[in-house]
Amino acid sequence: MAPRSRRLPARTGILATALTVAVSSLVSAAPPAAAADVLLSQGKPATESASGGANYAPRNAVDGNSATRWASKSNTDPAWIRVDLGASATISRVRLQWDLSCAKAYRVETSDNDSTWTPIHTTADGKGGVEDLTVAGRGRYVRVYGTTRCRTGTSYGYSLQEFQVFGNTGPVDGEPPSAPANLVASDVKPDSAKLTWEPSTDNVAVTSYEIYNLGQFVKSVPGTSTTMTDLKPNTTYGFYVNAKDAAGNISQASNTAEFKTPPAQDDPIPPTAPKNLRSPAQTANSVSLAWDASTDNIGVTRYEVYSAGAKIGDSTSTSATIGGLKASTDYRFTVKAFDAVGNASPASNELTARTKSGGDQVGAVTQIATDNDVPWGLAFLPNGDGVYSRRDAQDIVRITPSGQKTTLGKVPGVSGTNGEGGLLGIELSPTFASDGLIYVYHTASGDNRIVRAKIEGNALTGWTTLLTGIPRNKFHNGGRLRFGADGKLYAGTGDGQNGANAQNKQNLGGKVLRLNPDGSAPSDNPFFSEGGNARYVWTYGHRNVQGLATDSQGRMWQAELGNSNMDEVNLLQKGGNYGWPSCEGTSGSCGGYVAPKKTFSVGSASPSGLAIVNDVLFLAALRGERLYRMQISGSSVGTTTSHFQGTYGRLRTPEPAPDGSLWVTTSNGDKDSTAGNSSTKLLKVALN
Repeated sequence: MAPRSRRLPARTGILATALTVAVSSLVSAAPPAAAADVLLSQGKPATESASGGANYAPRNAVDGNSATRWASKSNTDPAWIRVDLGASATISRVRLQWDLSCAKAYRVETSDNDSTWTPIHTTADGKGGVEDLTVAGRGRYVRVYGTTRCRTGTSYGYSLQEFQVFGNTGPVDGEPPSAPANLVASDVKPDSAKLTWEPSTDNVAVTSYEIYNLGQFVKSVPGTSTTMTDLKPNTTYGFYVNAKDAAGNISQASNTAEFKTPPAQDDPIPPTAPKNLRSPAQTANSVSLAWDASTDNIGVTRYEVYSAGAKIGDSTSTSATIGGLKASTDYRFTVKAFDAVGNASPASNELTARTKSGGDQVGAVTQIATDNDVPWGLAFLPNGDGVYSRRDAQDIVRITPSGQKTTLGKVPGVSGTNGEGGLLGIELSPTFASDGLIYVYHTASGDNRIVRAKIEGNALTGWTTLLTGIPRNKFHNGGRLRFGADGKLYAGTGDGQNGANAQNKQNLGGKVLRLNPDGSAPSDNPFFSEGGNARYVWTYGHRNVQGLATDSQGRMWQAELGNSNMDEVNLLQKGGNYGWPSCEGTSGSCGGYVAPKKTFSVGSASPSGLAIVNDVLFLAALRGERLYRMQISGSSVGTTTSHFQGTYGRLRTPEPAPDGSLWVTTSNGDKDSTAGNSSTKLLKVALN
């Protein structure tokens, strides 16, 4: 069989290049498909969003004659054409033959009910002509949904000469491939590395492998090796691989191949010391610093700020603001410069600066306690004590405001993922004073699930499983729990590293779920009438939900991790579709989806927990290593300020304390599911 060219979706910040794929490079050991893929769409009923004229009817695109064509209504975006295959089918290939009026940005979607649509191909870089797309999906209905026309004049629309769908109507393949094994990185260079792994097995056939770096999708390949390019010198990477079959099932992840690229060149010369360290301004709890730039034989890449010998901030410019300080107190600072190789300069001059009296909106920080595990979920008992979950140790700890700890017990059935799964979110019953109930979200051996127990004294008793079947993987497990003002339990889930899950309302992944306190589905949920898992869905189209919080109006706000472009803060709407995987933040094919209220670059955020105090949002950032303060203004996000950048490392969970402060946990740990090998803190932030 001749090689076939496959075009991958183009997406800002994601490697999406044209790959030439030879069928012989697919897994040769896999058995043939149960039924041969055939042309399913020819002569089947077709409909459109709006007519482009009687001579350009939708049936012209499925008649097998390229001399006829379908055309949409001119000057109209979005627009679509849909074909009814007559029965649910596994879709493996879609061939589009465009007229000159092609689609620059579009998606191909499937549905079993002509209502809920799942993207199986998305691009913002359509080239027109013949596009022969290798896809993986299932549905009775298939449509092409155009959002940006190639010809933007008012007299043009979209036009397809042929819209061909290939696949088979055999039984649904619900079995995912096995996890790829023995992933190895070799030939590591400053800008590239080779990855190889053993093939996965599948009951039908493995069609591709998806490559991730620390939870971020990079690219898809057909074989069991690939060269990663465009890497940065002197940078640590953690690649892993998931296998995918023709039905779109995703395997569990391989082992992680972690390595550090060497410097681009031998550079033994450190930068010069920063000069003229000064403090242009001070507040009660912060000091602004500035300094003269260092020089280097190649280039300075960043600066670190120190106080009393400890790093307390970082910057890529020649200024920084150090927060969390005590009022009316002297602090001594120095700054060092670093180059791309990691050479450190001598320290700058030492500066003493004094904070003012009073208190800032985000005030002084005091350390409550340390931990050698990852404190993930956090809640407060009526007496003011905190309870927190330890992700890898798989237990729940009670802690007093003075830092005294008592272990309440280990949560049964928890399983790590050698990534970010394990014991995750916790939430107390709104009526805890009378019922003593604690709700827990955790990863199990085959899924993520929500369970419930009772805190009696200093023990956990009476474990009950409320909901199972939330997809799990190395990353993208979600995990946040929050009771809403309506007394219902909301749960944020991840897509299990399968974007199609987010648009499938019968799959619990990539959703915000809404449950009664006993674990049943509320009858007023938006998709309750659809039955099955859809009964639990409140919102969908999410990638990896990490934060949930309720404002004074009872509205639920949410934070989620994007891939490599934008992270999001959303105001949830009942039944809302938030666009993933077609739309990431405001990037991609975002027409018709609920827009986020705030976006951040993934380098400055990678959000985790979300808290609200006096209608102010506090968002903890992992990769961004800071705390964001965002004023709620009506249905929008107003003034946003950043605090503690680089001071405490990765921040995991903020939670309002009964005394009016904000407790924040750090997440400076591992991704290997091994207990007791992290270095984290529980902090108290004063709010004024």
